[in-house]
Amino acid sequence: MKSLKKIAALAVVLIGIFAFSTKTATIPKSTLNLEAINVVDMLSKQQFECRPSSDVMFYVETNIVKKIRGANNINAKVYLVDRASGNKSLLAVENLQINKFEGAIAIGHHDVIDGFAPTKIANGDKIIGSLEKAPYSFEELIKYEAIYNAYINATNKLLDLKRTI
Repeated sequence: MKSLKKIAALAVVLIGIFAFSTKTATIPKSTLNLEAINVVDMLSKQQFECRPSSDVMFYVETNIVKKIRGANNINAKVYLVDRASGNKSLLAVENLQINKFEGAIAIGHHDVIDGFAPTKIANGDKIIGSLEKAPYSFEELIKYEAIYNAYINATNKLLDLKRTI
């Protein structure tokens, strides 16, 4: 009977040791080449299909650049993220102005960029230009629902707003 207790105790100890051992994490290899993907074509297909692509995800990151009376200037960066590997590729960068109330501040022109005229997007935010270069134009990408929804969610989280999509 004593040997049965020793075997049971040894089994409990061994199970306890192996149950809490760590497994090394392996990152799955991605088969996507983020530079070779035609983003505008993918977004237009996604606009009319019922399901988004399961291979990639669009992500918008926002930072406050400047707070002015009645508005906030933010920098928005649009990324294409490979879901399998987590690699991301920058698609567009733009500075925008989000008014705290209607008619807060009107920007006539942007002094830093020659020939730039500010434009408005669907919700009234103004694109005020950026000196950074990116493969795509923010104004072109924000027309698609996936990018627009990600932008609204990012600005709501950054500025603690409750704007609807």
